[in-house]
Amino acid sequence: MSAVDWSHVFATRSERMRASEIRELLKLLDQPDIISFAGGIPDPSLFPVEAIRRAQDEILADRMLAGQALQYSVSEGYTGSGAGSSTSWGKPAFPARSTTC
Repeated sequence: MSAVDWSHVFATRSERMRASEIRELLKLLDQPDIISFAGGIPDPSLFPVEAIRRAQDEILADRMLAGQALQYSVSEGYTGSGAGSSTSWGKPAFPARSTTC
C-alpha cells in the first residue's frame, strides 16, 4: 500500500514548516535507556500522586468548587487556589533562595 499524498490539501506555507528542536529532544525521553537531567522533566515516581488524588477528590466533592475548578479561566488560573498550596505539600526537599543574576 502506498502513502497518500496530502500536499494538495495543505497551504503552500506548510512546506516551510520545520520540526521543533524541543519536540525532537522530548522524543528521547520515551526511550527507556535515557536518563534526563533536563529541568522541568521530573522523575514521575516523585509525583505526589496520592496527595493530588486527595485534593482532587475534595474539590470535586463540592459542587461549587468542582464547577470553578473545571471551568475555563484566565491563564493565571483560579486566584483562590494559590493561597495555601505552597504550604499544604509540606517541607520542600530543597530550600528555595533568592538569587540575583
